[in-house]
Amino acid sequence: MDIAEIVAVTGVPGLFKVSARRNDGLIVTSLLDDKTQFLSGRTHLFSTLDNITIFTTDEPAILKDVLASIKKIEGKHPVPDVKDDAKLKAWLEAALPNYDKEKVHVSDMKKLAKWYNILNGKNLIEELTADKKAEEATEGNEDGGDKEKKEVKKETSAKKEPKAKAIKSDKSSKGSSKPAPVKKITTPRKAS
Repeated sequence: MDIAEIVAVTGVPGLFKVSARRNDGLIVTSLLDDKTQFLSGRTHLFSTLDNITIFTTDEPAILKDVLASIKKIEGKHPVPDVKDDAKLKAWLEAALPNYDKEKVHVSDMKKLAKWYNILNGKNLIEELTADKKAEEATEGNEDGGDKEKKEVKKETSAKKEPKAKAIKSDKSSKGSSKPAPVKKITTPRKAS
């Protein structure tokens, strides 16, 4: 499972795995009780976990990295009860020492702790961090081939341009007075 397949939904507690997409919403499966349901895009907003970041004093930290660092310190600093604000602050300080203390509120820490408990209960933390290591390994191997791919793309795009111009000039010489039909494209709202 990829972290982009997991969403948080406004107004509904917990985390959900996207089962299917529809024009007017998502069909999701709850990670809490494994129930599948349809959630309308008109009444709910969807946030994929790969798009969520946490404010720090430097660059924002990606949620995936924060979850991995929480997993590393879990033995020394277990996830505290969400009702104890002081312990939550100390816990996040241990996991992410440079988090922005003004912008990250206690409610955000509570949500992070709940999400971590849900994902850890389903053993998804290890899977998400394993995906990260695999991506880093493949990125290191592909760096040498990127230059060649870019050069091939440039050559093929340069070859295609004259053909496109020739087609345009052929149509203009025929003197077609009828404009091309316009197709209306509707897309569903993207999860953000």
